Amino acid sequence: MEQLMKKLDEQNITVADYATIIKIIQASLQRGAIRAEECSTVGKIYEKLQFMIQKQNKENDNAGLS
Repeated sequence: MEQLMKKLDEQNITVADYATIIKIIQASLQRGAIRAEECSTVGKIYEKLQFMIQKQNKENDNAGLS
């Protein structure tokens, strides 16, 4: 059971994972790995990731205040 719980924890995406995905998107765009017609789709994902990071940071700040 302990191994199962550890495996489940490893599957969760963390704020650090979101930040890493953002860096991957930035590097991919800088290197020309994403075609022009894909930019709007990638941009939407990028904005969602940024929102999730901001949301999590606010929740952490609010938890610290209470």
